[in-house]
Amino acid sequence: MAEIMGAINKDWLDCLIDLYRRITQCTDDHRESDFLFQQLSVLIQRHNAVAVLSTSTHTTPKMKF
Repeated sequence: MAEIMGAINKDWLDCLIDLYRRITQCTDDHRESDFLFQQLSVLIQRHNAVAVLSTSTHTTPKMKF
């Protein structure tokens, strides 16, 4: 699992580089690794947004009659 609250450590980076290399070898398309990195970035951003929004309290304003 990737650390989403800080920098990517060397082991995780090595794993990603190996994954990108394997995907490029299978597809013979060097852009595939770029696409995968973009998707990973979006997933991390979405997860962070959900995590932040779930910690805030939702209050309903009181109605005055």
